[in-house]
Amino acid sequence: MSNPNKIILGLLGAAAVGVALGILLSPEKGGEVRKKIADKAGDIASRIGEFISTSKGKMDDAADTVANNSKSFAEGVASS
Repeated sequence: MSNPNKIILGLLGAAAVGVALGILLSPEKGGEVRKKIADKAGDIASRIGEFISTSKGKMDDAADTVANNSKSFAEGVASS
């Protein structure tokens, strides 16, 4: 895993822990706190899923570009 990915995952993890601690230390009833934690966890999971989906699409596009450029380069070398 590359450094930017580690940094992003570390920030997401730290944010999740911060949210959970903030909710746990709030002066609300247990049921309300558990519901808020579940809602926030679902939101974070959704955002991570969107990030992964977007990243996958970008990687697919980059792979296609590299393949097309490589093919064009090879054709240019072969015709020389």
